[in-house]
Amino acid sequence: MGSVRGRVTAGLTALLLALPATAYATTCFATGEAHESAWDVLLRLSSKPVALALFALAGFALYKRERVPFAIAGVLWGVLALLIAVDNHELFFDDKRALGIIEDCAASPHLFIGLAIAICAGMTYGALRPRN
Repeated sequence: MGSVRGRVTAGLTALLLALPATAYATTCFATGEAHESAWDVLLRLSSKPVALALFALAGFALYKRERVPFAIAGVLWGVLALLIAVDNHELFFDDKRALGIIEDCAASPHLFIGLAIAICAGMTYGALRPRN
């Protein structure tokens, strides 16, 4: 039993030592191009005109406290989350960004998608909550 355990341990150690070398063997970005973090992607997507307009619509819905603006804002935030997810994770065309996310070279927009879904859920709750 000892010799089998020693071989397995030696094999796993060699594998773990080889992983960092293979992870940086292929460069995903050109030299001089900065790597983008998930927080950078969140800020970049949150400052787009569509997202800013939806933030304003959500603010308007919170101000008016009526069902229709809440419902419209909820649906539009859900559609935006779906479009961002499909755009960044599906390979309909030869998309280098989707391949970069798959190869773990580029940050994925999961934080922005989570934010959009949370706002969508809040707007849905605002549209469906009972009125006094």
